[in-house]
Amino acid sequence: MAAVSSGKQSSVPAPADLIRVIFASGNAQLNRDLVERAAQTHSNHPLIVVAEFEPAHGEWVAWHPFRGYEENLASLRAAIGDRKIASAAMALCPGVPLAPMRRAARAITGGTLMAYDEKLRIVRGLGRVEYTARRILEAAASARAKKWLRRVAHPKEAEIPLRARAAQLYGLVASRTRGMRADEPTMAGLDAKNDGVTVVIPSRNGRELLATLLPHLLPQIASLESAQDGPSPRDLERSDFRSLAPRSERPLRSGEILVSDNGSSDGTAEWLAATYPTVRAITNERPLSFATAVNAGIRAARFKHTLLLNNDMIVAPGFVDALLKPFATIPDLFCATAQIFFPPGIRREETGKAVWRQENPLDFPVRCDDPLPGEDLTWVLYGSGGCSLFDTQKLRALGGVSEIYDPAYVEDLDFGYRAWRHGWSSVFCASAQVEHRHRATTSRYYTRAELDVFVEINYLRFLANAVSSDDLFRRLWRAAIRRLQLNGSLETLRRIPGIGPRPVEITGTLSEEEILALGGGDIAIFPGTAGNRPVVVIASPYVPFPLSHGGAVRIFNLMKHAAADYDQVLVAFTGELETPPAELLAICAEVILVRRHGSHYRRETSLPDVVEEFASLSFRATLKQTMRRWHAGVVQLEFTQMAQYADACAPAKTILVEHDITFDLQRQLVNTSTESGAAQLELRKQLDKWTAFETAAWKSVDCVVTMSGKDEQTVAGARRVACIPNGVDTVRFNPTHDDPDPRRLLFVGSFAHLPNLLALEFFLRDVWPLLEPAYTLHVIAGARHDYFLDFYRGRVRVDLAQPRIELEGFVADVRAAYQRAALVLAPLTASAGTNIKVLEAMAMGRVVVSTTAGINGLDLKPGVDVVVTDSAGEMAERIEALAGDPAARKSLERNARETALRYDWREIAGRQSALYPTLSDGLTAELSLPADSPA
Repeated sequence: MAAVSSGKQSSVPAPADLIRVIFASGNAQLNRDLVERAAQTHSNHPLIVVAEFEPAHGEWVAWHPFRGYEENLASLRAAIGDRKIASAAMALCPGVPLAPMRRAARAITGGTLMAYDEKLRIVRGLGRVEYTARRILEAAASARAKKWLRRVAHPKEAEIPLRARAAQLYGLVASRTRGMRADEPTMAGLDAKNDGVTVVIPSRNGRELLATLLPHLLPQIASLESAQDGPSPRDLERSDFRSLAPRSERPLRSGEILVSDNGSSDGTAEWLAATYPTVRAITNERPLSFATAVNAGIRAARFKHTLLLNNDMIVAPGFVDALLKPFATIPDLFCATAQIFFPPGIRREETGKAVWRQENPLDFPVRCDDPLPGEDLTWVLYGSGGCSLFDTQKLRALGGVSEIYDPAYVEDLDFGYRAWRHGWSSVFCASAQVEHRHRATTSRYYTRAELDVFVEINYLRFLANAVSSDDLFRRLWRAAIRRLQLNGSLETLRRIPGIGPRPVEITGTLSEEEILALGGGDIAIFPGTAGNRPVVVIASPYVPFPLSHGGAVRIFNLMKHAAADYDQVLVAFTGELETPPAELLAICAEVILVRRHGSHYRRETSLPDVVEEFASLSFRATLKQTMRRWHAGVVQLEFTQMAQYADACAPAKTILVEHDITFDLQRQLVNTSTESGAAQLELRKQLDKWTAFETAAWKSVDCVVTMSGKDEQTVAGARRVACIPNGVDTVRFNPTHDDPDPRRLLFVGSFAHLPNLLALEFFLRDVWPLLEPAYTLHVIAGARHDYFLDFYRGRVRVDLAQPRIELEGFVADVRAAYQRAALVLAPLTASAGTNIKVLEAMAMGRVVVSTTAGINGLDLKPGVDVVVTDSAGEMAERIEALAGDPAARKSLERNARETALRYDWREIAGRQSALYPTLSDGLTAELSLPADSPA
């Protein structure tokens, strides 16, 4: 967005021009009141408002709080230019962090500046002393002051903030003095080489719960056996298992169930021996913590996989098999965790899809999200210790379940996080389903308040014992203590656990920040159709379906034709997580969506704003983990801004697809802009950033793909450049025999792309008034066109509320629009790459009227294939002539169709598919499969 927006274009002001300036440095209400008062004041001097957000009145100069003072000041000076400040005002408001704006106000306004307080009273000269004194008196009478006075009178009420301050200080000191733990604990000398599953069920006086659980679980464990004497799995399914189970004396060969009888007094062990003799009980005479009870079972496990299962779970059919499947296809898998449901009528408190997300300072940082329809095998920070399958040896390498978490809770977060630090992943398995009778055991022995305290204390233990990064630990510790203070958790603040040595350095490929980002709830994975073919990853800033813009058209069509030869994994940003369209799942082995959080804030960095908008730790972590899961030979980075992720794609070869040469487009926008001041300064700044970023990006990838030979010649310093032009589906876009309306014009172009709006502005301003009133202009503006009209209104003013103009947003099938219109417009004034809409119109046998920029990069013959002119007057004349000359139109239509056939997607897709093996010698089905996957 331009730094300055105004309601109308204005010429560069003369030096004598006088202006009024308001610095909106107060809270939202005070800023609105101050601007409103200024707008109602009778004055001939234009009003300028310096603010974070666009005001209701005046010319807006954007203040970017995340950019440096000097940069904001430079933009402000550029916006004012040679104009003189007649009067200036700023807002004073306690607690508003806009001191740099107020500093800038004083720097440029001289003696014209006036300050206003929250009640719009002037604060000036000696009045500042009065203002300060008034603020002190108001603070003394505030609710906060009264609260502290009450705490003085009642010391116990002061204990919470005092203990919180002490805990914050303790965490700060400990983080700077703690050494490094020598080693991770292990269960030395234990091995589990046998294929199969050991189920470990901790149980304290849970005989009734086991009686409900085991009949659902035992058939699934029995079905893991090799064919032997005794009842078959089919017999077990057809019979009353309660009567069959006790007669089976054979030990399970590919599975076993261990009940860690945790100090029970209800005869659990005796009941198991009599009723379910194949279930082994490990008895503990006294009640132990959850972790200690589970570890007894982990030590005794005989099989490669250990299923930790609470006794208050009811497993659905196929539960065990569903948890086993991911271990066959996902390398270094530590845990597959189940989807959790609750009994009917009870609110679902957990789902199994655990995410690290704190949207409110009062919230616990871990929560459960509902999975989306079709979502499966999404990475999670940890698997629930009550219904998850683990790699036994990896679990033992961590020392089992840490026993510092007494009596229960948070231990699963601990071992899941520590596993990620080793590079061992956890995934959510949607098809493995359980019903949870929540806290059926712990609630017998502890109150809800006591359980909440256990959770909070154990979370602090987790931070102290699992987080290695000192900076990350300090940030999370501060947030945790602040949350306890805000929630009034005095009992927890009284029992702050000790902070010992930090764990050993991370050994996996993800940093701790990336681990948390990967489990932050912004990622969802959807399996498609894999065919044991070479794997290519497509990384895109947009989901390429529906086909709402030219970039999506290209990506989808090339993926559609490559699907026969390659397993394609799509990793794409999205505004909101939702199930991908079936059209994408049909051509992908997997679709991974990453939610992008938008913001109006612009940071001061060396990168262009668009690159910063797509900078995401979640996306970077996703790419790294995708490489490990799929071992792709090639990663294709769509659009220039995605080049920032080239280093996250190792060891795959990387292709950067330059849909346009972005700095070339930015340069055209600078050269054709009529803006001045801060807006022009911002355009030039972005041009410099794009030039530096893009030219460096070419050197960071293994191959750059361009849309045209012209763009190919522009790329310098790249290891390799290939031209794979845009195309068109000539089967779908096919001429019809219906005659179009000769005076119906069509403009197709998403308003999300600024050059499309600039093109429409040129046509409506300079060409449309020259045409006879009989013409109709049909505009297809793409998704969210109203938003982009508003977003770019500081750059472009397009009046679409005119007679004879038909406006539509996104249209799924534009062929009917092409059929009705005799002429298709492409009046671009700035362009890079190539225009897919031109090719679609030509394939439909329609005459394209274009500027030179509109057919940029396409090998077309003006006057033969298309009509080309950069003159508004000549464009109007050619439109009038073609409308009245059907024979001339027919000739151009035939030539357009013939030329479009040279750009068929099938031929172009062949070029792309042929490029992949030349980059990666290992791009074969055998080498590109996920580790341990079946041939």
